[in-house]
Amino acid sequence: MPTQLENAMDTLIKIFHHYSGKEGDKYKLNKGDLKQFLTSELTDFLSLMLKPLS
Repeated sequence: MPTQLENAMDTLIKIFHHYSGKEGDKYKLNKGDLKQFLTSELTDFLSLMLKPLS
């Protein structure tokens, strides 16, 4: 039975491959794909990081 960390890594890799490889190498993200990956998958996290501390 996989551990929670193994499940998390598997999910991360699957999501990465969803965004990578559109223009060749499926193991790399170009800048545009990286931006789309981060803004689509980490929306809440990024908005919290960009807010000034209260």
